[in-house]
Amino acid sequence: MQKFSMTCSCGDIMSVDAENHDEAVMKMKGMMTQEAINQHMAEKHPGDPVMSMAECHAAIEKDLVAAQ
Repeated sequence: MQKFSMTCSCGDIMSVDAENHDEAVMKMKGMMTQEAINQHMAEKHPGDPVMSMAECHAAIEKDLVAAQ
């Protein structure tokens, strides 16, 4: 197992353990439902427009990397 993580623009670090990048992306996407995104945006990005699940999932695909 490897740890994969990404850092949000607010500084929050989100991470998952997975066998490979594809599995890590799948797990992170599973965690970041629209409800979870809404909650994160309300807590960490008050006043900003709420990102859609498609936008969040695209960011996961782009930004999720193996932790050093």
